[in-house]
Amino acid sequence: MPKLLLLISANTTRQIKLRKPETTVGRATTNDIVIKHERVSRLHAVLILDGPFVTIKDLASSNGVYVNDVKVEETQHLVDGDSISIGGCRMRFLAGNQDYTSVEALRLLTIPGLPLELASQRVSPTWADALRGAAA
Repeated sequence: MPKLLLLISANTTRQIKLRKPETTVGRATTNDIVIKHERVSRLHAVLILDGPFVTIKDLASSNGVYVNDVKVEETQHLVDGDSISIGGCRMRFLAGNQDYTSVEALRLLTIPGLPLELASQRVSPTWADALRGAAA
């Protein structure tokens, strides 16, 4: 199940599983993910689940939505490990089912490129065996 890792403070993270077809993000308490920060609009963005795909949509916010430091013009498909910034709040999108400890989540949020390194190390034993067999 896809999830967002949020950096709440210097050493505090929060993991949010994306279960609903649409998950709203903003400053208003009616949002699914509430971020109380002056640079976050009341209704800032929405995350849309469509089968295996997750898209983020900027809801005409004042300060924009950024994915991997690039401003989202309207919508953007998310890929495992994408870095998201909403009003200065940093998040990481993770497509897998793995849960993380608070220390692991903090590392994933603060070390650039770490999700890609971890993903390249996740090779199932059967896949690794098939690769060895093909090389022989």
